[in-house]
Amino acid sequence: MVILGAGREDNGIKGFSLVEILTVIVIISVLLKIVPSMFTAFRQRTNLREAVGALTEDMKLAKQRAVAENVNYTITFNVNNNSYEIQSPPNCSGAACTYDVTKNLGSFGSGIVIDSQNFASNTVTFQSRGTCSAGTITLRNNLLNTNPTKAITTNLMGRVTIN
Repeated sequence: MVILGAGREDNGIKGFSLVEILTVIVIISVLLKIVPSMFTAFRQRTNLREAVGALTEDMKLAKQRAVAENVNYTITFNVNNNSYEIQSPPNCSGAACTYDVTKNLGSFGSGIVIDSQNFASNTVTFQSRGTCSAGTITLRNNLLNTNPTKAITTNLMGRVTIN
Protein backbone atom coordinates (compact mmCIF):
# COMPACT_ATOMS: atom_id res chain seq x y z
CA MET A 1 0.00 0.00 0.00
CA VAL A 2 1.35 3.39 -0.97
CA ILE A 3 0.93 6.18 1.50
CA LEU A 4 0.37 9.58 -0.12
CA GLY A 5 2.59 12.31 1.19
CA ALA A 6 5.01 9.92 2.82
CA GLY A 7 8.17 11.61 4.02
CA ARG A 8 6.54 15.02 4.16
CA GLU A 9 5.61 16.81 7.31
CA ASP A 10 2.17 18.34 7.58
CA ASN A 11 2.13 21.18 10.05
CA GLY A 12 -1.53 21.91 9.43
CA ILE A 13 -0.76 24.79 7.06
CA LYS A 14 -2.93 24.60 3.95
CA GLY A 15 -3.98 27.15 1.31
CA PHE A 16 -2.36 29.77 -0.89
CA SER A 17 0.28 32.31 -0.07
CA LEU A 18 -0.44 36.03 -0.19
CA VAL A 19 1.78 36.43 -3.25
CA GLU A 20 -0.18 33.80 -5.17
CA ILE A 21 -3.53 35.43 -4.34
CA LEU A 22 -2.27 38.90 -5.30
CA THR A 23 -0.93 37.55 -8.60
CA VAL A 24 -4.31 36.04 -9.48
CA ILE A 25 -6.12 39.28 -8.53
CA VAL A 26 -3.79 41.36 -10.73
CA ILE A 27 -4.27 39.01 -13.71
CA ILE A 28 -8.06 39.08 -13.34
CA SER A 29 -8.16 42.88 -13.04
CA VAL A 30 -6.02 43.31 -16.18
CA LEU A 31 -8.31 40.97 -18.10
CA LEU A 32 -11.42 42.78 -16.88
CA LYS A 33 -9.95 46.05 -18.11
CA ILE A 34 -8.91 44.79 -21.58
CA VAL A 35 -11.65 42.34 -22.60
CA PRO A 36 -14.70 44.69 -22.67
CA SER A 37 -13.00 47.19 -24.96
CA MET A 38 -11.90 44.40 -27.29
CA PHE A 39 -15.43 42.98 -27.37
CA THR A 40 -16.97 46.41 -28.03
CA ALA A 41 -14.66 47.03 -31.00
CA PHE A 42 -15.38 43.51 -32.30
CA ARG A 43 -19.14 44.11 -32.05
CA GLN A 44 -18.90 47.46 -33.87
CA ARG A 45 -16.87 45.93 -36.73
CA THR A 46 -19.40 43.11 -36.92
CA ASN A 47 -22.27 45.62 -37.09
CA LEU A 48 -20.56 47.33 -40.03
CA ARG A 49 -20.06 44.01 -41.85
CA GLU A 50 -23.73 43.10 -41.25
CA ALA A 51 -24.95 46.43 -42.62
CA VAL A 52 -22.76 46.14 -45.72
CA GLY A 53 -23.88 42.55 -46.25
CA ALA A 54 -27.56 43.44 -45.91
CA LEU A 55 -27.30 46.37 -48.33
CA THR A 56 -25.41 44.21 -50.81
CA GLU A 57 -28.05 41.48 -50.63
CA ASP A 58 -30.83 44.06 -51.05
CA MET A 59 -29.10 45.40 -54.16
CA LYS A 60 -28.76 41.89 -55.58
CA LEU A 61 -32.41 41.18 -54.77
CA ALA A 62 -33.51 44.37 -56.55
CA LYS A 63 -31.53 43.24 -59.60
CA GLN A 64 -33.12 39.78 -59.51
CA ARG A 65 -36.62 41.19 -59.13
CA ALA A 66 -36.03 43.66 -61.98
CA VAL A 67 -35.07 40.82 -64.31
CA ALA A 68 -37.81 38.45 -63.10
CA GLU A 69 -40.61 41.05 -63.22
CA ASN A 70 -39.31 42.85 -66.33
CA VAL A 71 -39.43 46.27 -64.63
CA ASN A 72 -36.80 48.68 -63.31
CA TYR A 73 -36.10 48.86 -59.59
CA THR A 74 -34.36 51.80 -57.97
CA ILE A 75 -32.55 52.12 -54.68
CA THR A 76 -32.44 55.66 -53.36
CA PHE A 77 -29.88 56.52 -50.68
CA ASN A 78 -30.70 59.13 -48.05
CA VAL A 79 -27.33 60.23 -46.72
CA ASN A 80 -28.86 62.55 -44.09
CA ASN A 81 -31.03 59.84 -42.51
CA ASN A 82 -28.58 56.97 -43.18
CA SER A 83 -31.27 54.95 -44.89
CA TYR A 84 -32.13 53.57 -48.29
CA GLU A 85 -35.37 52.82 -50.10
CA ILE A 86 -36.02 50.13 -52.70
CA GLN A 87 -38.81 51.09 -55.09
CA SER A 88 -40.61 49.53 -57.99
CA PRO A 89 -41.50 51.94 -60.80
CA PRO A 90 -44.50 54.20 -60.15
CA ASN A 91 -46.28 53.12 -63.35
CA CYS A 92 -45.94 49.43 -62.47
CA SER A 93 -49.12 47.54 -61.67
CA GLY A 94 -49.96 44.08 -60.46
CA ALA A 95 -48.87 41.85 -57.62
CA ALA A 96 -45.34 41.55 -59.03
CA CYS A 97 -44.64 45.26 -58.47
CA THR A 98 -45.27 45.53 -54.75
CA TYR A 99 -41.71 45.42 -53.42
CA ASP A 100 -41.19 48.82 -51.81
CA VAL A 101 -38.94 48.75 -48.74
CA THR A 102 -37.21 51.38 -46.61
CA LYS A 103 -34.34 50.36 -44.34
CA ASN A 104 -32.43 52.39 -41.79
CA LEU A 105 -28.76 51.56 -41.28
CA GLY A 106 -29.14 52.30 -37.57
CA SER A 107 -31.04 49.04 -37.23
CA PHE A 108 -27.70 47.22 -37.69
CA GLY A 109 -26.16 48.98 -34.70
CA SER A 110 -25.39 52.48 -33.57
CA GLY A 111 -22.77 54.44 -35.46
CA ILE A 112 -23.39 52.91 -38.93
CA VAL A 113 -23.56 55.77 -41.45
CA ILE A 114 -23.32 56.35 -45.19
CA ASP A 115 -19.86 57.85 -45.58
CA SER A 116 -20.13 58.67 -49.28
CA GLN A 117 -21.80 57.61 -52.50
CA ASN A 118 -21.30 58.65 -56.08
CA PHE A 119 -24.50 57.50 -57.79
CA ALA A 120 -26.29 60.13 -59.88
CA SER A 121 -29.20 61.63 -57.90
CA ASN A 122 -28.35 59.32 -54.95
CA THR A 123 -30.02 56.51 -56.90
CA VAL A 124 -28.92 53.22 -58.43
CA THR A 125 -31.33 51.77 -60.97
CA PHE A 126 -31.47 48.08 -61.86
CA GLN A 127 -32.94 47.61 -65.34
CA SER A 128 -35.00 44.65 -66.47
CA ARG A 129 -32.12 43.31 -68.58
CA GLY A 130 -29.88 43.00 -65.48
CA THR A 131 -27.74 46.09 -65.97
CA CYS A 132 -27.52 49.00 -63.56
CA SER A 133 -25.97 52.39 -63.05
CA ALA A 134 -22.34 52.20 -61.96
CA GLY A 135 -21.13 53.69 -58.72
CA THR A 136 -19.91 53.12 -55.19
CA ILE A 137 -21.45 53.61 -51.77
CA THR A 138 -19.23 53.58 -48.68
CA LEU A 139 -20.42 52.77 -45.16
CA ARG A 140 -18.51 53.32 -41.93
CA ASN A 141 -18.98 53.00 -38.19
CA ASN A 142 -18.50 56.32 -36.39
CA LEU A 143 -17.98 54.63 -33.03
CA LEU A 144 -14.75 52.88 -33.99
CA ASN A 145 -11.57 54.81 -33.25
CA THR A 146 -10.04 53.83 -36.58
CA ASN A 147 -13.25 54.61 -38.55
CA PRO A 148 -12.91 51.69 -40.98
CA THR A 149 -15.03 51.81 -44.10
CA LYS A 150 -16.52 49.21 -46.43
CA ALA A 151 -17.48 50.02 -50.01
CA ILE A 152 -20.11 48.43 -52.23
CA THR A 153 -19.53 48.86 -55.95
CA THR A 154 -21.86 48.27 -58.87
CA ASN A 155 -20.73 48.13 -62.46
CA LEU A 156 -22.64 48.68 -65.69
CA MET A 157 -23.16 44.94 -66.16
CA GLY A 158 -25.09 44.77 -62.88
CA ARG A 159 -22.43 43.15 -60.74
CA VAL A 160 -22.51 44.12 -57.06
CA THR A 161 -19.28 43.64 -55.08
CA ILE A 162 -17.93 44.50 -51.64
CA ASN A 163 -14.49 46.15 -51.57
